[in-house]
Amino acid sequence: MNQGMLFDQLKNPKFYGPHVTSVQLLQTHISYVALTGTYAYKVKKPVNFGFLDFSTLDKRKYFCEEELRLNKRLCPDMYLDVLPITQKDNTLELNGDGTIVEYVLKMKEFPQEYIMTNMLQQAKISEETIDHLCTVLVDFYNTQEPSEEIKKYGELQAVKQNIDENFDQTKPMINLTVPKETYSYIKEAATKFFERKKEVFGRRMKEGRIYDCHGDLHSGNIVVTGENIHIFDCIEFNDRFRFCDVASDIGFLAMDLDYLNYPYLSSYLIQKYVEKSRDINIYSVLNFYKSYRAFVRGKIHGFQLNDPHIDPAKKNLLVETAKKYFDLSQYYAGLFSLDLQKNKPLIFLVSGLSGTGKSTVARKIAVDYHATQINTDVVRKEAAGIDQFEQHHDQFDTGLYDPKKIDDTYERVMGRASTFLKKGENVVLDATFQKKKYRDMMHHATAKHHATLVRVQCVCPDIVVKKRLEDRLKKKSVSDGRWEIYLEQKTTFEPFTSEEDCRTMDTSDESYEYRMSFFRLLLSHVGEVI
Repeated sequence: MNQGMLFDQLKNPKFYGPHVTSVQLLQTHISYVALTGTYAYKVKKPVNFGFLDFSTLDKRKYFCEEELRLNKRLCPDMYLDVLPITQKDNTLELNGDGTIVEYVLKMKEFPQEYIMTNMLQQAKISEETIDHLCTVLVDFYNTQEPSEEIKKYGELQAVKQNIDENFDQTKPMINLTVPKETYSYIKEAATKFFERKKEVFGRRMKEGRIYDCHGDLHSGNIVVTGENIHIFDCIEFNDRFRFCDVASDIGFLAMDLDYLNYPYLSSYLIQKYVEKSRDINIYSVLNFYKSYRAFVRGKIHGFQLNDPHIDPAKKNLLVETAKKYFDLSQYYAGLFSLDLQKNKPLIFLVSGLSGTGKSTVARKIAVDYHATQINTDVVRKEAAGIDQFEQHHDQFDTGLYDPKKIDDTYERVMGRASTFLKKGENVVLDATFQKKKYRDMMHHATAKHHATLVRVQCVCPDIVVKKRLEDRLKKKSVSDGRWEIYLEQKTTFEPFTSEEDCRTMDTSDESYEYRMSFFRLLLSHVGEVI
């Protein structure tokens, strides 16, 4: 069948029935999706990329049926039927009585503004949404009892096949969508990971972390409507992309949130997933799979450059998008490469006055560097025997915040940190560190445990801090920070000295460029000092 004829017909409202008055036709490198207002119709392109083969009508029918079956697991109400497109007297009809020339997957349409990507752009996705999403995903994985066949996809050679295929298929894009040095860096890092971390793949298999996953878990495939979360468009065309370590699935969504400039929702997602699933060892492969998933996205955007129906004006955007994904892949590769060469634990001292965002940044660092985050607010309330969310609005230097109790809190923090450092594990200390004596405590502990100390200070303009602290009072928080406390802290804070070699982050700059620049510089600094 002539693809141009199909393309034209898919744009024609009359093709879908008399009730349809307009059509929005979307497309990816492998399919067309027609949105008609009530229903969406998906047609697979007759393409063969090696890892995906839709080249014959029978194959397209089979994979339409597989897509229907598999997506009913997480999205049972959206996927409706597989219908034929028929041809009679040189006219195409949907579910007609002519010769079958194509197949289409019929789905319920949902408003595009409810797609999670679009909701993120409008700042409508909260930590509560991510919490609920994690519950949905953990329940999805826990209901499975993977077969021995599925488990085998966690073997090193099976994973390596996917990675090697990526590099082979991206070669034509070198110096177009991915600079040669970036390509080489990621490839070399992956090779070293396979060589030096062989045992982690077997361990993940023994732990039962290989599932029949979603396979394409990013925000563009998630719909959030009120209390309901619909996860659609899983991988149906290749089992080895769907049968994988859950870290590949969860890492994909975390990477996507990073890419969309929601790094702190990304780290929240990981911490909540670990909390709900108890999959503590996900960190052993998390950055590896994040790098892999970012590389895949870069590769796919490169594939679209060969589509004759792509508007030439969009090609530059595709190139820039692909480059951004490859840059992100390189960042994650840098993180897992650092872990390969690290021979002593890292201790991150994350400082900042109330409302400057230190705890949020500390969580991001803890996830990136597989570290335990120790927060003084939590330790202080545990020592007092009260719930960590119980608010204590004591005056400055009184109550829970009496100087002697503050000293005791830092002693407890250091004791807790020492427990992890002795085992060679990384630690993130999340505290104001107002006094130099507290920072010196951490410096001495670093030497005692042969660790590497990295200092970060979060700063922020007063007007932003005030707004954050006012907002914090309206919701549950472990922090007792308030505007008047912040003002007191400003007058008593002992600045970092030049000898303390501290990296400063202005958390009021929320641009992707600034944030990623800071995290890359931090990674570079850690690489220099270990």
